Amino acid sequence: MKTQRFFHILLVTGTILTMLGAILCFKQGFYPLGSSNHYLISQNTNTYLGPKQKVKGSPQIVRVQILVNDDPSPQGLQIVDAEFDGTDIPLKPRDIYGFRGQASFQSRPGKYKLRWRVNRDKVIWPRTVTHEEEVTINPRDMWIQITIIGEKASIS
Repeated sequence: MKTQRFFHILLVTGTILTMLGAILCFKQGFYPLGSSNHYLISQNTNTYLGPKQKVKGSPQIVRVQILVNDDPSPQGLQIVDAEFDGTDIPLKPRDIYGFRGQASFQSRPGKYKLRWRVNRDKVIWPRTVTHEEEVTINPRDMWIQITIIGEKASIS
């Protein structure tokens, strides 16, 4: 009988302490009453991660970041080499996501050539195809990101 009473008192005390802790948390603002769980969900999914000011030194220099990826499908195109304005972009072996490498440049406004060569299937001729894009850097830009995925390049 005494053990039942002890467990009953322990249960009641634990319940009271838990409720008291919850009330204190609500009072201090940790969990606002009457609100949904929108505080627990990330609301800003389009976060700008680039620079917020011009490159120090010359106001005419724009940052250019190039990301190189193979085609994500297993039998997709593989990038052999890439270059921006005649400068080679070092490539690593493909990781599980198809990422091959990246490079950063500081360039003046103008037009630049972006070239990359892809290796296609062993049966289809020609086996390697060279792609070329003209990148225009505007003087108002602070940062340009170029993403190469297989045969496609996106400039943003």
